[in-house]
Amino acid sequence: MTRTLRFFFALLSVGLLAAGYFLAGLVWPAVGLILFGILWIVGLVLHWDWVSPLALFAAFGASAFGLLLGLSTVILSSAGLCALLAWDLAEFSIRLRKISPDDDLAGLEQRHLARLAWVALAGAGLSAIALTLHLKPSFEWIVILVIFSVWGIGRVVDRLLNNGE
Repeated sequence: MTRTLRFFFALLSVGLLAAGYFLAGLVWPAVGLILFGILWIVGLVLHWDWVSPLALFAAFGASAFGLLLGLSTVILSSAGLCALLAWDLAEFSIRLRKISPDDDLAGLEQRHLARLAWVALAGAGLSAIALTLHLKPSFEWIVILVIFSVWGIGRVVDRLLNNGE
């Protein structure tokens, strides 16, 4: 199932990126993205481990550049989410090739896909909320949120370091 989904999300990501550029009249960048997608799929078929991180970086770059050009936010953010899902599934597939034959492959795969589905739904939901609300926070609220974000990241890192002992 993981193998099929990683191809599906890679194709969906590239298709959404190309559609976003094509709908804005940028035909040659859309063609370039389709060629990039072909390279991504060939890399997945041939088990090139380096292609997934490169594809994630390129897809995020193309999404960000499209957003700077004023292209469709919904299409490009959906393409970025699909690229992230394809990257995660490709990396998980690499790890699955290295597991012991005694491990429960189907159980590992089901648990990973269930967690990934929740994370993807939460991310898509938060993106949809952010795109529809258009809140304009003041500078003070932004500073407070940054402080809490840094504090939260510090807590996570501290907990990870303490669990490693």
